[in-house]
Amino acid sequence: MYAIKANRQYKITEDEKQKYINMGYKIAELKDDKLVFEEIETEETKEIAKLKKENEKLKKELDALKKDDKKKGEGK
Repeated sequence: MYAIKANRQYKITEDEKQKYINMGYKIAELKDDKLVFEEIETEETKEIAKLKKENEKLKKELDALKKDDKKKGEGK
């Protein structure tokens, strides 16, 4: 198991994993000679997910308003 941040890479144990996550490191494991990163839920990832959801909702509202506006324009 590896902790990776910027140009630093440390081989760590399972016991040290949380300590490195708290310091901002990404955790990866070596599988088939490739590093596979673990998905960890942080405050930033929670906020990003929330904002993406809100963005999709606002896009749908905007599309609906554009369609309404076109219908009103055709009626004149």
